[in-house]
Amino acid sequence: MKIVTGSVSHESSTFTTVETTWESYGSQRFGYLKGRDVLNTFRSSNTAVGGFVDGCKKYGFELVSTVYAVAQPSGPTPRDIFDEILNEMLARMGACAAVEGVLLDLHGSMVAEGIDDGEGHILSVVRDLFGPDIPIIAQLDIHSNMSQQMVDMADVIIGHETYPEIDQGDRGRECVDVLNRILTQGLKPTMALSRIPLVWG
Repeated sequence: MKIVTGSVSHESSTFTTVETTWESYGSQRFGYLKGRDVLNTFRSSNTAVGGFVDGCKKYGFELVSTVYAVAQPSGPTPRDIFDEILNEMLARMGACAAVEGVLLDLHGSMVAEGIDDGEGHILSVVRDLFGPDIPIIAQLDIHSNMSQQMVDMADVIIGHETYPEIDQGDRGRECVDVLNRILTQGLKPTMALSRIPLVWG
């Protein structure tokens, strides 16, 4: 079974004066990666992608990587950068034939110019690409700002359980465990969003 993965992660602050640029994505330790470079870089690592790789190997899935675009916390991502990253990921996903599942490594609090809910938008366009029958599973950061659109567009959302986030690999493997149950055991996940009246400073 062929599974595709993509990583687009940015913790955005609409209050900071620190701008987000292409250098913000390229200056990370691993830079902006595409294609097989993503799997080759993160294989056997305690990261979401590392967990995806481990899990897919366990179940005999073929994992196809698209993009890895991660920036440190800063202001909203300019729309042209956001669109270019997203279009690159979608083009690579669309070029894959016979895809049976999608694994996304997102943050959960991304904002782009004109898009307050970055992850909701990403999940929506990926859903548009693959349709209602292909399972989409997303791993999110512990600092996620969950939206109804995220819940509506994903089949399963799995968040980190520790801070510091030392369980990324475990959660990545958990994503694949759930995906396997959907594909081979008929699991039909159900999600709901409940917001609590909490301000966390």
